[in-house]
Amino acid sequence: MAAPLKQTEVEKRLWALRPGSHICGLFGSPEEHRSLVAPFMRHALERYEKLLYLADSHGAEQILGYLSADGVQAAPYVMSGQIRILESRDGWPSGGDFDPEAMIARLSAETRAALAAGFDGLRVAAEMSWALRQPMGAERLIDYESRLNGFLPASRCLALCQYDRRRFPPQVLLEILEIHPLAAVGAELFDNFYHLPPGELLDADPAAVRLDSWIDHLRERQRAEIQIRTLTRKLMQTQEDERCMISRELHDRISQDLSTIKISLETLFDHQPPPAPEIRARATKLSGLVHRTIRTVRDLAYDLRPPGLDEMGIVSAVAAVCEEFSAKTKIRVDYRAVGVEKLKLDVDTQINLYRMIQEGLNNIHRHAGAAEAVVKLTAAHPNIILRIEDNGRGFDLERRSREIDSEKRMGLRSLQERTELLGGVMIVSSSPGQGTRILIKLPHGG
Repeated sequence: MAAPLKQTEVEKRLWALRPGSHICGLFGSPEEHRSLVAPFMRHALERYEKLLYLADSHGAEQILGYLSADGVQAAPYVMSGQIRILESRDGWPSGGDFDPEAMIARLSAETRAALAAGFDGLRVAAEMSWALRQPMGAERLIDYESRLNGFLPASRCLALCQYDRRRFPPQVLLEILEIHPLAAVGAELFDNFYHLPPGELLDADPAAVRLDSWIDHLRERQRAEIQIRTLTRKLMQTQEDERCMISRELHDRISQDLSTIKISLETLFDHQPPPAPEIRARATKLSGLVHRTIRTVRDLAYDLRPPGLDEMGIVSAVAAVCEEFSAKTKIRVDYRAVGVEKLKLDVDTQINLYRMIQEGLNNIHRHAGAAEAVVKLTAAHPNIILRIEDNGRGFDLERRSREIDSEKRMGLRSLQERTELLGGVMIVSSSPGQGTRILIKLPHGG
């Protein structure tokens, strides 16, 4: 067998499939078909499972070609019986009318035979396009797939049911998708959010079953999102604690040691005979380098944990940030705080507000091309309103909203996440040439 290919996420998930897995594979192109089927088959060989491929639209030569393209010499596995390919003309799924119960019995027998031959299990990859030629209706197909859910979990068999999206009606595929616990769409594998347990689709009122299932999934998804936010909040708090510790180390130890070195260099020749000019020049140069390093270390310590936040509070700390930002970027910042100084804000709220304003100003500097910005903090019980504006180039809000999920840099994504973690709401307004306005409402307990 060829050397292992690069392990993508779908490769890892496919390889880790347990016996009893039931996958609905949806594909819409030859490439999507190959990218799913090839690793599924290859993993059977790696895990010493017997591979039974039930072909219909694709011939045996093409299927074996998938393995060859992945660097697997398939012929020895075919000779040993580990790979077996049956085509429609070989009499599968049946010679006459399709019988779901008979098909399950056949898969059970194939599984027992694979185990008796010493294999660790049976892996079935079935092309389902034969169903389009059967006068059986979607009900028989759904009955068969539902029966698979009853058979597979207690067996040493796992199955990939392949459906060509270009050939099957969407309504049929929707019902088929509900049956499978796992769904592969092209080269992506998902835990199926829409899966209904075995037998429920055959209920007297399937529409009511679907409705209850969707409502349950909506609630489950909301619980999952709340849990994610809670975990993210803890992660961010841990990050801030770590930043605080590193900041103290930089300021109290490294910066102090560097200051001692600088003083030692400046007094190195005190009470000594005058050194050669080149020696004094070198010492002066080293002293200057140490001085710049001290400033860099202190800037890092300040960015990691601004001392003003703990000593002076959020209002003064943000004022310092705005002043420093204006001095560095030449972008004038109009900063105003109304009523916030009277609030008793917890440390979590203060540090997140501080980071949000930092991120908002950095976005303006990197992307807006603005000359002026506004930062305004207003206490409006029981909320705090944060407004960040600029008079820069702006952007297409609809297009930017579509891109934000795939954004690799922090930007608006960071602001949105911190807003949600604090239980707030963020509204962004922008258009090309009209600047950008970010309005954030956060609840507070002070």
